[in-house]
Amino acid sequence: MFNKIAIRYKLIILLGLSGGFALLISSLIMVYSTYLNQSKSSMQVLHQLTDVISDNMRAALAFGDANSASSILASLQANPHILLAIATDSSGQVLGEYRSQQLPAARAQAHKQALAQILDEQPDALQQAGQFIQRIQPDWMGVAKPILFEGQAIGSLAILSDTREIWDQFRRFVLMQVIASGLTVILLLFLSLKFQAVFTRPILNLIDGMRTVAQTKNYRTVLESGHQDEFKHLYDVFNSMLIDIQERDERLFKLATTDALTGLTNRHHAMELLGSMVARARRTSQPFGLIMVDLDFFKKINDTYGHQAGDLVLQETAKVLRSSARDYDLVARFGGEEFLIACDNASLDTCITVVERIQQGLASCNIEYAPERSLKVTASLGVYSSTNQPANTPIAAMLSAADAALYRAKDAGRNTYRVA
Repeated sequence: MFNKIAIRYKLIILLGLSGGFALLISSLIMVYSTYLNQSKSSMQVLHQLTDVISDNMRAALAFGDANSASSILASLQANPHILLAIATDSSGQVLGEYRSQQLPAARAQAHKQALAQILDEQPDALQQAGQFIQRIQPDWMGVAKPILFEGQAIGSLAILSDTREIWDQFRRFVLMQVIASGLTVILLLFLSLKFQAVFTRPILNLIDGMRTVAQTKNYRTVLESGHQDEFKHLYDVFNSMLIDIQERDERLFKLATTDALTGLTNRHHAMELLGSMVARARRTSQPFGLIMVDLDFFKKINDTYGHQAGDLVLQETAKVLRSSARDYDLVARFGGEEFLIACDNASLDTCITVVERIQQGLASCNIEYAPERSLKVTASLGVYSSTNQPANTPIAAMLSAADAALYRAKDAGRNTYRVA
């Protein structure tokens, strides 16, 4: 399920959970610390109250005055949290007692038994100044101290208080902590929602860029990250991959469209380009010309000088054709020793000018096929011009006409040209 959530929402959830968990731990520590501090504070107050009552009880215990002892303890009713107070003489007999009206008799008896058990377990704990016994339970807390007269213990005083004040303040603090934590989590989620873009935007931009590249097949695209961290490295790797794909496609395109020996356009790609050129010429009503070139006696060159010499002848002929044609003309190897030049926006005179440059280039070209050994080649050419021809003449008919003119040139003795 989590794997199906968008990464931006995953980030928000993780940030929220991390912040919430850290907030929970800190809140628990603060709550526990508050409980300990409040318990300590309440116990200190109870110690102070016990000290005051002990001082007041000193005379009553010294003279065994039970009425005075009870009267002094009765003053504790002013404190609603005091549950029980017991004053005993040196023999352990109860001299005075106070029980809150809110404390049921059964619970009062249970507290007395608990107090008696504590005193029995520590019989010598209340014999000197500074000694005391304290206990804290979930629902009550108590302090027992000796009552001294001239440095001698003449009795003891035990006061038990409820823990309502501790728990009331504890609950208030917990409520405030819950509210503060809730607001903090909400603020954290809001900030996560706002600032998650710092982390997710580069990834989303990369995804958008990948999608665009996949749709357009434009591998020249360069994605800019604007970062100097791992995102920049990610973008650089992706851009490097695009460059590799672009170079691979260019190599494949070249292999698919170029003749490996001469570097000229191959026949298949030439026919594709020829269709576009003819369509543009018809659309713009511009003249168009084709020149078919066939090397004379090429088979004899292969048989006499070898195929390496024949390959060299084809390569040098390709250079002559490229230099003779205009920059925007199409020069292609059409098969074997046959070549094609498609002249865009060219009248018949323009095509003948190109033909004459080809003848001059071949005439001045000495092809060195071995050290101090060279040969010359000639070519027969057929010219087709769309001038004074039907506008809808098929490409196949144009090529056939140029080819027929080429063979008339061969029949005329070669090293010449004829016009279809």
